[in-house]
Amino acid sequence: MGLFDYLKNKTTGIVPIADMISFGLEWRDKYLANYASRINNGVRVESFIYCCWFVWYHCLQHGRVSKDEYYVTDFFAHIMAYLQDYDTRFEDLDFFIPLFKNRYSIFRDDLTGLINSHYPETKQYLPIRTYKAFCLQPLTIINPSAASLSSLTREQDDEMTSFVGEFIRFTNEMSKAVRDRF
Repeated sequence: MGLFDYLKNKTTGIVPIADMISFGLEWRDKYLANYASRINNGVRVESFIYCCWFVWYHCLQHGRVSKDEYYVTDFFAHIMAYLQDYDTRFEDLDFFIPLFKNRYSIFRDDLTGLINSHYPETKQYLPIRTYKAFCLQPLTIINPSAASLSSLTREQDDEMTSFVGEFIRFTNEMSKAVRDRF
């Protein structure tokens, strides 16, 4: 792709799904290599879903995704195709769509909570649901109302503290990259 094509795609039009998936794979690998405290199939899946969600959400906010049903379905199909290597349940839309919808709201709410947190003026927001998705309950629907510090053991509380620091560093780095690329 030449410089003209790059500038044209960056400033106008719909982002190709392949570019978003490529970004998701690249940043999943960066998360696993530099930020993950444990690596297993659940973490691989959740980090890929998060990275794809992140670029999708950014492009959605900037009018760079199509609301055409084919485009949205194709985006989900691409994600599911990559995830089938880790779990055969990703061959089924009835498994994937509820999980993605759950993660979409969790990731959006937790990211918004972190952005709007002004510690020490206000209480520090902790992305407990994102922590649960990545570390405690990967590939399960997480009840938003069950996310509280009291729902964690002391060991989980310590692990979450470490996770949050790394997650914030990762998200900040990825945010810069997504703004530069899309």
